[in-house]
Amino acid sequence: MPRRAPARVRQGLRLRHPPDLRDQKEFTPALAAELSRLERTRGYLGPGVIRTALRLYREFLADPYRRLRVNSEGCGIWECCGDPREAREMLEGVLLALPARLTPEFRNYLQRIDERW
Repeated sequence: MPRRAPARVRQGLRLRHPPDLRDQKEFTPALAAELSRLERTRGYLGPGVIRTALRLYREFLADPYRRLRVNSEGCGIWECCGDPREAREMLEGVLLALPARLTPEFRNYLQRIDERW
């Protein structure tokens, strides 16, 4: 029985990256895979936490008044009404956990976001 070529076998495989990080065009596939791996292996992270922190921080910077929810706790769910300062601190921790070859790419991405501030 003839053997299939490795390239032909790989064509049928599905990507293991979660769709939320893979679809972000600003990340290379290597960085998206590493962020996904960090979410799976670190106890203080969970699925989708990095994407949520990025969204919270970008939404805060997009608001022209940059208001925090000071008067109320909101609904109490971090994904909805989380503190953008905590999100930025968590992203800094993710930056420190990344391997050295991917750190510059993620740092440049965060600096582009921070320039809006």
